[in-house]
Order: sequence, then C-alpha cells, then structure tokens
Amino acid sequence: MYKKEAVLIGAGKIGRGYMAYIFHKAGYKMTFLEYSDALVKQMNAQGYYTVFMRHREFGHGEWSKFRIENYDAYCTETQYAQCVDVLSKANYATVHVFPGAIKGISRMIADACKKRMAEGNEETLDIFFVINFLDADILFKQAAMEALDTPEQKAYMEKYIGFVYGLVRGSGPTPNDDMLAEDPIAVSCADTDYLPVDVDQMKGPMPEGVNFHAAHNVGGLVKHKVWGGNVSHCAQAYFGKVKGYTYGYETEQDAYIYKCKDLCAREAKDALQVIKVEEAEKERYLGNYTPPKPFDPASVNTDVLDKLDRIGADPIRKLGRNDRFIGPALLAVSQGKVPFFLARGAAMGFYFTNPDDKAACEIQDFIKEQGIEKAIVKYCQLDLDKPEENLLYQLILGNYWEISQADPTEINYMI
Repeated sequence: MYKKEAVLIGAGKIGRGYMAYIFHKAGYKMTFLEYSDALVKQMNAQGYYTVFMRHREFGHGEWSKFRIENYDAYCTETQYAQCVDVLSKANYATVHVFPGAIKGISRMIADACKKRMAEGNEETLDIFFVINFLDADILFKQAAMEALDTPEQKAYMEKYIGFVYGLVRGSGPTPNDDMLAEDPIAVSCADTDYLPVDVDQMKGPMPEGVNFHAAHNVGGLVKHKVWGGNVSHCAQAYFGKVKGYTYGYETEQDAYIYKCKDLCAREAKDALQVIKVEEAEKERYLGNYTPPKPFDPASVNTDVLDKLDRIGADPIRKLGRNDRFIGPALLAVSQGKVPFFLARGAAMGFYFTNPDDKAACEIQDFIKEQGIEKAIVKYCQLDLDKPEENLLYQLILGNYWEISQADPTEINYMI
C-alpha cells in the first residue's frame, strides 16, 4: 500500500507553490529536498510558509492565502545522506530545478536506487519532472544511469524507477514586498491544481487522490509549450528590457513589443507542425493558436507586478540550442523557413542585463571580452560549418547590430 507522501526536489516557486498546492489539496505529507541550506533552515525553523494565490494567469480576483505546514526539509548539499534515505523510501517524487542541477540530482537518484536495491525494495518510484526545459526525462535518466556501478543496478532502475515528464501548467511570479513582509519565505502562484503526466513512462500506479492527468507524449507537448508558448513570454522580457521597462504589463502597453512577441510565437508554432502530438491533449492543455486581440493598452491589468528580470531570468538556458528561441528557429530553418522574429528575440536576449542574474552577467562579460560573434556561437550552441545553423547565426548577428545604439564606425560587422 503506497503512502500518501511525496518528495519535492527543489523548493523554489514551482516546488513550494504549484506542486505543493497539488499535494496539499490531496492531503499528502511533503518532504522538500533543496540546494539552499539557508532556505532549508528557514523552512524548518518557521515550520510553515504562506502561499498567496490568485486566479490562473494572475489576471482576476483578489489574492487569497493559506499556510503549508507539517513538512520536512533537507539540504541536498549538507544533508545528502538524509536526502538519499528519504528518496530511497519514496514512491512519488517531483523535480523542479534548473538544468545545472542535472548531474547532482541524478547522482542522488542513482544513490537512492542503489540503497533501494540493497534493501530489497521492490516498490516503484515514479519521478515526475515538472520542468520547462526540453528532454528533461531523457537527460536525468541518462545521468542517473551513468552514476550506477553495475548492470544489475541499471536493470533495477529500468524496472522500478520511472522518469516521467510532467507538463507545467502553473507558474509563480515573485511575491511582492507586502507578502514578503508578512512571511519572508512566502510564495505566490495561480490556482492551477492539476499536472498532466506521461502515463506511458510510469512504473507504478497514479498517486492516490492527486490531480495528475494521464497524458501521452508529454515530451512533444513540452516542445509545443516551451517553443510555441513560453517563447512569447520570454520575448516580452527581452524586448521590454531593451526598451527600459521593468514589469510585464508595461510591455503589453507597447505596440511594437505586443506585435513582435506574437510574431515570435507564430513562427515557432508554424515550425512545430511537424512535432505530432494528440490534438485533443494539445487543445486541452495548450489550446489552439488564436490571433491576438487588437492592441488595447487601456485594457491591460496593471496590478500584476511580474518583473521582466524574473521572466527573462537565466538567459544562458533560454538562449540555448534546445530552448525557447533557437530550438524552434532551427526547426523552422530545416523546413526552409526564415525565423526572422525568433532570431530578433534571441538577439534581444544578448542585451538582457540584471546584476543579480549570474547567467546574464556571464554573457555580458563574455561579449565584452570576446565579442558578440563568439557569444552567439557559444551560448546558442551553433555549428557554423552547417549551412542552416550558419544562416541562423547571421540572422541573430544582423539583428543584434541593428538593435545596437553604437555608432556605425564602432561596429565590427563581419559575417
């Protein structure tokens, strides 16, 4: 009999907000495994945290709030053995971390697998990847397999541990100052109370009472979401930062950005027609593309203070080969299409600055030291010996210099 317990790996906005809400509604005991020792200590010392919730998409209604209590929290860095022990006894876990954590989390999964096998545990462990980057299930599984020592351990993992893709439907803007004054570890989220998961990847039964939807080819759905949907949101941030805006609503009041972010999405969605998914699931979870409403700045909800720094955060990941701009752009080029606005969005990303964002600072430092040309190759992971990738490189580079405020004599523009 599987217990009503869940391990949540990553105690950020998705972990403490979206996923915790889903398990909390189902009455599950939660254990958080988190990298930040400081956050773990705060969570344990306080014994609760506050969730501020608003209607989905943050556009309507008043904020409500509730507390999450009766949880455990361990640090993956300073309490690694306890984390492995917790995972070795679990039947359900969710993962919501950045790509840089793949190696560390996969090693923890592998060590938990070894412990389960040594103890003769023949119950299943399904690990749901609630992550907005592509091929998360494949990347984590490959890394976990590589961290095992014997063919027998690998066979055990293949039989008992499921690496299951989940389609993120919830989100969480940064809590405002009033929320953090009330609770310094508060989170905010929408009232999304379900998670589509790839049932074909599961090794055990669905968690009892939890609002997980059985779906298929979730990896394909994630491509449609990240490339066809999230790209618009990210373009909003990168175009907006270049224009000097701070919040998302300001970009909604800018006719040029309103146009360009939609054209990014159109190019991506057009290219994505070759990525086949079940139409019923696509419509249910992602909706069908509809033309944007007429530009109407007066109708924009200015109460939602979602910072562009949050929306565009971690540009190293978001400018990567398989992410929001470059992934669909390469797919478009392979079909003989010219992804002009996707390339322009990527070029805008190379102007994204935030002194508190390590990835943004790294990119800007690299551009200063080695130039934008090498930066595009490095961070977009393009092979200039391949004509299609070279074409995309030229599109990004041309857009970068067109955006620039530099005097023409200062621009070393060479293809």
